[in-house]
Formats: sequence, structure tokens, C-alpha cells
Amino acid sequence: MPTCPRCRDEYVDGVDTCPSCGVPTVPDGQPLPPQVDRMLGTFHPLLADRVKAILDRRGIAYDALPLEGDRVEVVVDREFRDDLRAELAVNWQGLVSSLDADDMYAVLGAGGTQPGWYDAPQSAWIDREGRLQVEAAGHEEDEAEARRIYGPMLLALGGILALFGWYTGMSETFVLLGVIMVAVGVFLPR
Repeated sequence: MPTCPRCRDEYVDGVDTCPSCGVPTVPDGQPLPPQVDRMLGTFHPLLADRVKAILDRRGIAYDALPLEGDRVEVVVDREFRDDLRAELAVNWQGLVSSLDADDMYAVLGAGGTQPGWYDAPQSAWIDREGRLQVEAAGHEEDEAEARRIYGPMLLALGGILALFGWYTGMSETFVLLGVIMVAVGVFLPR
């Protein structure tokens, strides 16, 4: 069965491209490349080439996806992403200054705290193990925040539904559904 190298979904024979990811599938029996599933960043093409060269030297698998507006999204394995973001954040000015003068001025003209890195982290700290950590990307923070509200939301809605069904005597189904929602809401992370 052909398998998508990015999302690892398996498809029936004859599917050459993953409908979700848009990448070619790997035929059955061939080894899958290392999984690349976390966005390292969105870069100016000149700097994306430098970032890809660093990844090639270290033997880290990546995908470089060209985007509209002269940008390149680089995706790596989640195991390496945070360390790479921290290292790039610390050494970004050196990477930019290694460009030719004309290219460097073109990148610097884009502005920003890390010119040429369009979604660069804005803060960093040292964790308890002494490792440099950089802030999460904005969309990752939004996803984590959304997951934190599911549990309390199910608790509240389930309680209301169960009380409504019990109080009005309309249906045991409302009560049962409400109790199930409360039970699920208790076990979801907050």
C-alpha cells in the first residue's frame, strides 16, 4: 500500500499523491524517509538555501515548500525543531551577514527582528535542564489554547444538557448524553 511520507497515511494501490499533504506517496515495500512534521520556519529563499545547507550537513531530513510571495517553508522532524530554532535565533545575524552584499541588503530591506525569517521567535529562555528554549509559533499556541477549553466546555454543556433533560422530563437521551459529555470533559486536559 502506498504511504504518505509526511502524514504516514496509507492508501490503496494506484494513489500516487497524498490528497491531504500534496506530496508523492512512497510505494509499498520501499523504506519511508524520516518523518518531517514540524515547521521550522518560513524564510526568504536566499536564507532558506543557507538553512537547507545546515540541515544537509547535519543529515537532518527536511521538506522545503515554496510559498507565494517569495517565501519558503522548511519542515523538519519534531525531534530537531526546537533545538534548530534556538540555534538559528542565536546565530541568525551571522547567517544574514554571510550573504553577498546585494543579497544581504535585499533581505535586510524586508525588515523585522530577524530579517528574512518571517515567523522568527520573539523571545527565548533557559529551561531547568540548561537548554535554550524559544517561544512556540503562533499557530501552535492557538492550538494548545483551543485544546485547553474543550474539557471545561464539555463539562458545562454536559451539565446543562443533563439538568435540562432531568428537570423537564423530556427524554432520558438528554440526560444520558449530558452525563457522557461531563465524563469526557473530566478526562480532557485543561
